[in-house]
Amino acid sequence: MQEVMEGLTLTTAEALLEALHCGALVINRDGLILLANEEAADLMKWPIGDLNGRMVPSLYAEGPERDYLNRMIANFEVPRQIEYHVPTRDGGKVPVIISSNLLGRTPPLSHYKLVTLTDISRQKSMQKRLADDYQTISHLSDKVLDQALDLKHYSERLEGMVRERTLELHEANMESIYMLALACESRDQDTGLHIRRIKCFTEELSRELGLSEREIEIYGYSAILHDVGKVMIPDHVLKKPGKLTPAERRVMEMHTAEGERILSDSPFFSIARTIARSHHENWDGSGYPDNVRHEDIPLPARIVRIVDVYDALISRRAYKPAWPKEEALRIILDGGENLFDPIVLRAFETIMGRGGFIAESETPSRLTCATTHA
Repeated sequence: MQEVMEGLTLTTAEALLEALHCGALVINRDGLILLANEEAADLMKWPIGDLNGRMVPSLYAEGPERDYLNRMIANFEVPRQIEYHVPTRDGGKVPVIISSNLLGRTPPLSHYKLVTLTDISRQKSMQKRLADDYQTISHLSDKVLDQALDLKHYSERLEGMVRERTLELHEANMESIYMLALACESRDQDTGLHIRRIKCFTEELSRELGLSEREIEIYGYSAILHDVGKVMIPDHVLKKPGKLTPAERRVMEMHTAEGERILSDSPFFSIARTIARSHHENWDGSGYPDNVRHEDIPLPARIVRIVDVYDALISRRAYKPAWPKEEALRIILDGGENLFDPIVLRAFETIMGRGGFIAESETPSRLTCATTHA
């Protein structure tokens, strides 16, 4: 290793690996571990001295897992970022995000790779718990709705009971959605006002676009869950006050697909799944995760895209102060032709020309909205 680090001593290389907030290995083209940091050793429950000098595939049991590692090593030049697992010395498995890149583009550095191992076992456990919670809510909602529909056919006398039960169910669904979204947003140091504003802004912009009241309601409560996938993002990335590295940016961008995956298959969450996956797609195709453009981006995601950007600009973040809404409007209009649906952008500009959005109350638990027309 001392030869390929171009002037860095082995002690310096070890210090660099130890400075990383995740497990890290340096391997050669044969898959030999030349250097591991303490976090990698702790993750796999190996003494660091025993880990150095081992072949990566030998850590895995013979069969498909070892074959998969051998194929990755055979394609050494290909950079990777995958969700996989690392085995522990006692026979366990730890789910991780594996990222690997060559140390350099030309020899001798191109003969070596830096492999980072980000432990996502906590996120996996939380994902399962959230998925179970959503599935339970969905199952109960469908069951109670079926009961309410059956009651409607019994007689005129029972119609009032059906309406009351349906209203209670709707309110319970809204409260469940809000509390689940708030639990996820709290990891991002949000008070809950962000998701309430996103709901209000989405409803008002949908109304300006001429959508039906039913569509407005569905888009509004579905927008609450737009960032539910952030529950899967590690804290050191989600809460980082400075600029993200390219690797951290890729991890952050995973929240869109993770949000879609967390939400259940119930039709009740179909629009929420669409928004969660596509609310970072840009009109010109430069967004993520699918790089779709124009009308290929679902309309509810196009609406949430612009209100999410607007709220981010006017809100204080760890890395910036809140901007005046006039400045936020200027920024949105300057970059609008690339990022936003032109029709949605014009509707947004119309609302801002009337004085902009305003919430009826600043209490996070309330979901009612109003618009100023001053």
